[in-house]
Amino acid sequence: MMIQYFKQAWNLIRQEKLFSSIYIIGTGLSITIVMVLSIVFYLKIANIYPETNRDRLLIIKSGMEKDTRGNINSSSLSYGVIEACFLPLESAEAVTATQQVGWRSNYIQPEGSKEQIVVEVRSVDNQFWTVFPFRFVDGKPFTEADFQSGIHTAVIVESLAKRLFGTTEVTGKQLSFNFKPYRISGVVKDASFVTFRVYAQVYIPYTVFPDYKGFNGQGGSLGDMEAYLLAPSKKEIEKVRQEAIDNIRKYNQTLTDMEFSVSGQPDRQWQAIFRGWSNAEPDFNQILLYYGLIFLILLLVPAVSLSGMTDSRMERRLAEMGVRRAFGAPVTTLIRQIISENFLFTVLGGLIGLLFSYLVILLGRNWIMGIGDSYVVTPPEGTVLTPAMLFNLPVFGIALGVCFLLNLLSSLIPAWRAARREIIFSLNAK
Repeated sequence: MMIQYFKQAWNLIRQEKLFSSIYIIGTGLSITIVMVLSIVFYLKIANIYPETNRDRLLIIKSGMEKDTRGNINSSSLSYGVIEACFLPLESAEAVTATQQVGWRSNYIQPEGSKEQIVVEVRSVDNQFWTVFPFRFVDGKPFTEADFQSGIHTAVIVESLAKRLFGTTEVTGKQLSFNFKPYRISGVVKDASFVTFRVYAQVYIPYTVFPDYKGFNGQGGSLGDMEAYLLAPSKKEIEKVRQEAIDNIRKYNQTLTDMEFSVSGQPDRQWQAIFRGWSNAEPDFNQILLYYGLIFLILLLVPAVSLSGMTDSRMERRLAEMGVRRAFGAPVTTLIRQIISENFLFTVLGGLIGLLFSYLVILLGRNWIMGIGDSYVVTPPEGTVLTPAMLFNLPVFGIALGVCFLLNLLSSLIPAWRAARREIIFSLNAK
């Protein structure tokens, strides 16, 4: 029966080419806008290499100090507060502290060349490789002994290894980083800037810096690090969060004339992308409402327009509806036919919209990926998007769901009105 409906819909497309073209293009443009936003937020929230544990990750990006006189300082975290509040967490599977080392101000000096290669560097600890399971193509992470001793060792990405040595089998070799020798302990598959929290070309232990325990402000709680807490499972996230909050409360009891706050953190991944300020807690309910209204408007506005077009087309088909009703066709059969016809229109428009949304994402990826984030600067090499990030089941599910919803919104009422008309009125329609 459904095949017959779709055959009739296809014949209708061939007969009414202008109407069909306008309807399909209008649907495609509507779905393009929705899909661009959907793909962007999917890339920011879904488990994507190497942030494959986003669904059980908690993030503390910043903190705030307030003294008894009302003076407020805020910035990233110091190692001291991470060591006191988060590293001892018993309920967490792993806890890591990371630090971005001088944005665009670090250089690799290739052997036998005067070239200076600009690299992004992130200083990390051993737990970093558990929280963010990078794929090692050669070697392994630096050891716990290397980390504790502050040995000059590094993990580099695959593309840098090929550029420097022409191969990825470079474990044990030396590289010159800011004119200091570092031993390469391993090589990992490159991360895309989509995962900007862990993006770098070189990863080194933060213990190589004598002042890694340095802090800003007066209370010793602020610095230039971020903390990431990995829960054993999604069900235990709240348990880890509560323990972290309890530790912060205990830490505050050790302070004099000072109060430390993380403004509602630890955050889930989706919450962290909306946290732009270090001294204020976002209103997540308002944010969800805001983006929910945007999606609703993007669906309702084109649905109303397409519904008007469908209703106009139904007026021209009233005689056909009357004849079919006179020969015993049930109302439900006519409604199913009209919805099926419109579904074919919206699916065709959805395919066009989905393909166009990929084109928009690929061409504008460097600025589009900044939607929802503050103070995120795309590197000169741009944001790399792999096929696995874009062509996946959730994205296609979103596209199909949007098509189905748009079809119902635009066709259900016109279909019901047309099918419920009196038979004699329908037969007399011109």
